[in-house]
Amino acid sequence: MKKAAKKIIIADDTLPLRVMLEDLLTDAGYEVQTASDGVEAWDLLKARPDSIDLLVLDLLMPRMSGFDVLAKLQEEMNDRKFPVLVISGVFKSDKDITKLKELGANGYLSKSAVVDEILYRVNSFFCDTAQHKNRRHTRVLCNLPVEFQYNGVKHASYTTNLSECGCFIRTLKPAPEGLNLKLWMTVPEKFENIYVECKVAWVNGFDDNRRSNTLPGMGVEFKSLDNNQKGMLAEIVSKKLREEDLWKTE
Repeated sequence: MKKAAKKIIIADDTLPLRVMLEDLLTDAGYEVQTASDGVEAWDLLKARPDSIDLLVLDLLMPRMSGFDVLAKLQEEMNDRKFPVLVISGVFKSDKDITKLKELGANGYLSKSAVVDEILYRVNSFFCDTAQHKNRRHTRVLCNLPVEFQYNGVKHASYTTNLSECGCFIRTLKPAPEGLNLKLWMTVPEKFENIYVECKVAWVNGFDDNRRSNTLPGMGVEFKSLDNNQKGMLAEIVSKKLREEDLWKTE
């Protein structure tokens, strides 16, 4: 029997972002309702509190802000079962995140996030992540510009996750599984590139007729890294883990 679609409310006063989120999450198989401000969001929440699986909540909205919605949830729906994923381009310091957690937020999404991160954040509320805990090298969400070359042709794209031994590259033109590649990865904070030879470990193809909550690309394994490159990757992973730790519950 087919499982019922998870139900998500998106509350954001920015029309292009709201439409993008609605289209993206609908295509990923979710049932989506939208609100253009905090009052509309609160009305939807009151109308169906027991059938909501996730609230995606902008923090700066007219009539009632996301902070006000979080406060009302604490006051009037303290036993709610659905998580709240807040979205903001402004409130992102450690102090802000601590305040948001105290108000009952369960996760954070930047307004500058790429679609891969949006899907990851949303899917993480519904997917079993136990399999990822057993990985030898921890993967973190990380968007770094890359160029890769095979068959004499260079392609430009970006990573969506990264570990100290490999990464996933978002691309509509993945190389065949098992192929060796040359990869150039830009590390903006360091103003330098990592050049590494790698092997395509697996490929997620693209199908025009398939709607999915996964995106096309390829996972690659690094084959040659010097100590300086290993140090840069370890530093990136460590920094991302510290950011994720802010949302872990005690």
